[in-house]
Amino acid sequence: MKTKIIIIITAAVILILTTAIGLIYWRWAHVPGKKVVIPKRAVIKETIKKSVLPSIQKKHPHPKVVIVMDDFGYNMNDLEELFAAKSPITFSILPNLPYSRRLAELASSKGYEVILHLPLEANDKSAPLEAGTIKTGMDEKEVIAILEKNIENITGLRGTSNHQGSKATENKALMTIILKDLKKRNLFFFDSLVTQKSICRDVAAALGVPYAKRDMFLDNTNSADYIERQALALRKFAFKNGRAIAICHDRKNTIAVLSKMMPELAADGIVFVRLSDMVK
Repeated sequence: MKTKIIIIITAAVILILTTAIGLIYWRWAHVPGKKVVIPKRAVIKETIKKSVLPSIQKKHPHPKVVIVMDDFGYNMNDLEELFAAKSPITFSILPNLPYSRRLAELASSKGYEVILHLPLEANDKSAPLEAGTIKTGMDEKEVIAILEKNIENITGLRGTSNHQGSKATENKALMTIILKDLKKRNLFFFDSLVTQKSICRDVAAALGVPYAKRDMFLDNTNSADYIERQALALRKFAFKNGRAIAICHDRKNTIAVLSKMMPELAADGIVFVRLSDMVK
């Protein structure tokens, strides 16, 4: 009996306390000027961070860098993304392909620099030959005729580079014929430097033809990670030497990586320029 009384009293006390607390809260919540603030659930916003460039020594704070993109002419793919980047890429266009002339006209109309990517004979006999390839065994008349046809196919060009050509660019007689003709047309020569035995620099100097050479390739493999690493290597090279010229190719991964990284590199201090700004 005693236990039941204790239980009844305890329940009554709890009821009284609960009612009292409720009344106090109700009066506080309804006092003029007071509001009950109910904590809201925290909202976490996802932010996309820009890639952080590694810290390097910058001997030259604003190095000049040229990006030459080879092998245009086979298609018109990915141009929208490339043009949207609005970076001064040099279009190196193969002649006599389905889109060669159209690409040259389009790139020129948008303010991009255009050069002829001249097919030249390689040491590797198994390497496929492009239309209009100049070979070491050709006489001067044949060389000039092919060169003229190739040049006429790429409207608005400022200069010429070699496509393949490890054998041709080692041949002094052949390169003298080609560079003499380029000089008459006020065109520069850009050496892709596909062989360390290239004699193009010496021939260009002897003839007074404006000349430049490649410093590195960006996309020897079609891997986005590899291309990004090469772009970072280009950055390091440029800040060390004050200038750099890189070759890449008309490929989807290459265009995607460069469209992302060129603005970041520019913000870091690199000045992207046309190839004609770097020839001597």
